[in-house]
This record gives sequence, structure tokens and C-alpha cells, in this order.
Amino acid sequence: TALEAQQLHVERLMARIDKPIHLPERKEKNLKGPKDFVRNVQGSSAGAGSGEFHVYRALRRKEYARQKFLDESAKEDEEQRAFREKVEATKRAEEERTAKKREKRKKRQKSQPAK
Repeated sequence: TALEAQQLHVERLMARIDKPIHLPERKEKNLKGPKDFVRNVQGSSAGAGSGEFHVYRALRRKEYARQKFLDESAKEDEEQRAFREKVEATKRAEEERTAKKREKRKKRQKSQPAK
């Protein structure tokens, strides 16, 4: 069964606990850019055929999906940047507090007579 197969897999991994496990990096999703040219250009004397609306709708849908992906990517990058800044600020504040307390301890130890 699936449970037994997973249990066997875990047992094999645990038997070789000193061997490092390689986890592959997650690939980023990339969409194709917008097309530089449109192949089916209508002439000035020809009217739009019955299928042109469907072509237009498909191109519009692809462009909206591309724009949504770019917006989400920019938002994700901004969120990651804000998070990194917040983490760095927190680390700096903690380090400052630690240094201040360290100085107080040293000052207190100097003022106490040696036993």
C-alpha cells in the first residue's frame, strides 16, 4: 500500500542518516512576453470575420494573465524586501539592547569587589 511504501522510504532514509539529502530548488514560473507582431492583419477592404472576435479575446486573455503575473511578481518582491528590512531592523535593535546590557554587566562586575 501507499502507507507501507512511504514507511519503507522513510526507514531507508533514517538508516542512512549521515548521508545528505539533496532537495531541488523550486523553479520560478515565467510567462512568455507579449508578441511583437500580429500575423493575421486584416486588410483595409476586408471586414472582420466571424472568428476575429475569438482571436482578439484569446490575445486579451493572455495579456491579462501576463499583466497579473507581473503584478504578483512585483508585489511578492516588495513583500520579501520589506520582510528582509524588518528582520534586519529587529536584529540591529536586539544587538543594541544586548550590547547595552553587556556594558551594564561589565560595569557592575568592575564595581563589585573581587572575592
